[in-house]
Amino acid sequence: MALFYPERVRAVASLNTPFKPADPKADVMEIIRSIPVFDYQLYFQEPGVAEAELEKNLRRTFTVMIRTTKKEDHLPGVSLNVSNVRERGGLLVGLPEDPPPSSILPEPVLQHYIQQYQKSGFRGPLNWYRNMQANWSWNASARGRKIKVPALMVTAGKDKVLHPNMSKHMEEWIPQLTRGHIEECGHFTQMER
Repeated sequence: MALFYPERVRAVASLNTPFKPADPKADVMEIIRSIPVFDYQLYFQEPGVAEAELEKNLRRTFTVMIRTTKKEDHLPGVSLNVSNVRERGGLLVGLPEDPPPSSILPEPVLQHYIQQYQKSGFRGPLNWYRNMQANWSWNASARGRKIKVPALMVTAGKDKVLHPNMSKHMEEWIPQLTRGHIEECGHFTQMER
C-alpha cells in the first residue's frame, strides 16, 4: 500500500517480515527454493495437499504452530521445522498428535480459530503462497520506487523463519525507517509481546 498508494498511508509497520523490492529479472520461486526455511512455501503450492494435513485436526495444527520460543513452550521431542517439509511429507510430520497447550493460545482463542477454520478451511490463506509469482510481478512494476512514509520494522531475535538479518539494507528503500528489536521473541511477535 505504502509503495503503490502513499497518499492513502500515514505510516507503515512490519513485524518480522522485511521489505525488499521485487526484481523483475528474478524468478521468485527460484529464490524461495534457495532458502531452506522457505521449503514450507513450496509444500503449500499444490492445492489440496497442505489443506488435508492442516485441516485434519485443527486443534493440533494451531497448538503445534502457534507457540513461543520459551523453554516451557517447547514440544516434547522435535519442534516445528519449516525446512525439508516436502521431503518429510508434511509440515506436522513427527510432531505430537496431542500437543500440550500453548502459552500464547488461550482456550477461547483456540476455539475461535477452530470454529472459523471449520467454516473456511486453509485454502484462502494458502492461496496467498500460491499467488507469489503474480504478487512478485506486480511488486516488480514498482522497481525503483521508495517507501517515503514513516515506517517501523520490528525484528525478533528467535524467529527461525524471518531472521533479523533478512531486514538488512531496508533503509535503502525506506528512508524514514525506524527499527525495533525484541531479542527474546519468536515468529508470533504480536502474540508474544
